[in-house]
Amino acid sequence: MLKLDPDQRREITAATRNESERRIFALLRQHYGPTQVWPGDAEALEVVRAATVKAAGYEMSAERDVFKIAALMLSFSDDFDTREAWAREIVAARDGNAPIADLLYQAGIAEVRRYEDAARKS
Repeated sequence: MLKLDPDQRREITAATRNESERRIFALLRQHYGPTQVWPGDAEALEVVRAATVKAAGYEMSAERDVFKIAALMLSFSDDFDTREAWAREIVAARDGNAPIADLLYQAGIAEVRRYEDAARKS
């Protein structure tokens, strides 16, 4: 059995996380790069890194969950989960450590559509 010392384990973990963040960034750029919420590549990569930390705080490590958290952070702000009423409700209703990225993302999309509809009617 191969044994890794703690430094080797940290290096592998950091490299894996970096690769994951790059994949999430590329997908985020593909979907949001041409929109007004895109802050630029360097800033968006920082959003992805912050989303990785935020998702981990909710015990969600899947790339798809981090992508959704990052998209919400781009659209609403890095503290959307504590600032937006719809997000706070989802977080408060969370059962144990159940993943909530899908629920947050769906609610975020609904909120954006509601805002867009209201802007069209004005």
